[in-house]
Amino acid sequence: MTMTMPVLSTRQKQLVRESFESVADYSNSLTKLFYGRLFKIAPGLRSLFKNSLEEQSKKLLQMLVTIVNSLDHWQDLQPQLAELGRKHVAYGIKPEHYDVVRTALLWALAQALEYQFDPETKTAWDQLLRAVSTAMLDHERSSL
Repeated sequence: MTMTMPVLSTRQKQLVRESFESVADYSNSLTKLFYGRLFKIAPGLRSLFKNSLEEQSKKLLQMLVTIVNSLDHWQDLQPQLAELGRKHVAYGIKPEHYDVVRTALLWALAQALEYQFDPETKTAWDQLLRAVSTAMLDHERSSL
């Protein structure tokens, strides 16, 4: 059983796409901001990352591109997110870590986008990241 994404309005999808496009040229800075914030608010997570942060940053960015590109066909992305969730369990990631990651990523987007990360854009990203977390955690339901 896969969860469907809470409906992002056309406007929310546009905000996510436009804001992500705005940080595309600064993606390295975005991931540095994200990991810096993540390890500041949850230092214990640092030990779960076996790859270099440069390699991990590339993976994160690649996944964000995939997610943003899948906004109009979310269901197609569900199996990939569930598999990613299974892999994260093997890495030692726990369900409560997803909120910490979401919080750190929203903070990093706010720093990178500044005024463009208005409440409407933040809400759109928050809803999207919650849907990603739900889909990644769905591996538990699908493996029962």
